[in-house]
Amino acid sequence: MKRIARYLLLAVLLWLLFLVLSMVIPPLVHKTAGPGDWEAEPEMTDAAPERVRSIDDNQDALLWRLRLIEAAQEQIILATFDFWDEEGGRDVMGALWNAAERGVEVQVLVDGLNGGGRPLSSSDLFCQLAAHENVEVRLYNPLNLLAPWKTNYRMHDKYLIADDLAYLLGGRNTDNRFLGRYTDHYNVDRDILVYETEPGQGQSYRQLRDYFHRIWSLPCCKVLDQPGEGEDLSRCYEETRARYPQAFADPLTRPEWEAATLETQGVELWTNPIEPENKKPILWARMMDAMAKAEEVLVQTPYIICSRDMYGDLRSVCDSGTRTDILINAVEIGSNPFGCTDYLNQKKPLRDTGVSMYEYLGDQALHTKSLVVGDDLTIAGSCNFDMRSVYLDTELMLAIRSPQLNAQIRGQIQELQEHSRRMAPDGTITDGPAYQPREQSLGKQISYGLLRAVILPFRHLL
Repeated sequence: MKRIARYLLLAVLLWLLFLVLSMVIPPLVHKTAGPGDWEAEPEMTDAAPERVRSIDDNQDALLWRLRLIEAAQEQIILATFDFWDEEGGRDVMGALWNAAERGVEVQVLVDGLNGGGRPLSSSDLFCQLAAHENVEVRLYNPLNLLAPWKTNYRMHDKYLIADDLAYLLGGRNTDNRFLGRYTDHYNVDRDILVYETEPGQGQSYRQLRDYFHRIWSLPCCKVLDQPGEGEDLSRCYEETRARYPQAFADPLTRPEWEAATLETQGVELWTNPIEPENKKPILWARMMDAMAKAEEVLVQTPYIICSRDMYGDLRSVCDSGTRTDILINAVEIGSNPFGCTDYLNQKKPLRDTGVSMYEYLGDQALHTKSLVVGDDLTIAGSCNFDMRSVYLDTELMLAIRSPQLNAQIRGQIQELQEHSRRMAPDGTITDGPAYQPREQSLGKQISYGLLRAVILPFRHLL
């Protein structure tokens, strides 16, 4: 009996070792990408002009989602990395339920590691939504212990399409950290609202619809078919409608849409490959290519975790003559402890690339991913400056030609820089005029100290 127990224990240990190795080793292989890996970039066209609005407030982000869902008459598409059954998520679920009740086709795509695990799969409300006859929910690459090497390949996309009227795309998940004002500690983020002046004809709209249908039909996307019981989503809708009447007023007229948005000379969707496997870093390569053609670039990313090739790419951009400023969260407020820890380990390699690092220290952590390139191009969406976004996950960024939007976001980043500590390429540290140092708690100091050694073998997965 003892011998059998030993064999069973050995089998379990070997299986656990297999799980760990199969999740850690395959992502170590980094592919490369260059201009030949994407279609020759056409001139952005304004034949069917698209207008844009940057949404930088969490309350506004929720209201615009509710407004778009309420306006839809035929179809709603929602893709999100994370979806939580809490106030912000329930507001969205109730609105989607009501849309389905009035005959709108609703398609929801959620990353399978989040949607397939608790708490979402155990949410009666979410399962009730998924069971509606006009709703279909699919999970991208759910956890499969028989194929653990696929675990690290996640869908990091976040967008909402309402008919052929407009869509939202950015970095916000569907939960209280990003939507509404339900918590004192939240993440600052950015969505881009894209309005179709000619319904369904805009360049980026058509690219996004095509992208969605390609990823929706992948074999790794599994239908969620789990009945839900309990609270009624119609009550959630009525509560949300009473809480935010401004989102459920009469639909916006064309002049109101025009007044709410900015003119563009073109909007284009840039993406990573979509299959759950090691990816060619096509999106990263496109961003580096755009940066190298500009005199000045401002980058905003929550944290930065680079591979050797990524360091080389940043060095090449700086060597081309592009002044490159990168704004991240200071470790004192960063919401990703692994990103903060890696930054503490990697300051010298970052300096050696020639970039200037700005460590923002404010009231809330930043989750925004945007690039201001020259004086007319803005690139914004879901892609972090880290190895996970570059080599492992699906990611979306909008490349927008609009001097007005560029100037607006440039001003916002420059204001954040005033609340930041600057690390120059030569190692010089300078405090911004509004920077106020903050004591780091002893607990954080200890945890960062321990993590600095622990994360080294796994930093390609962070």
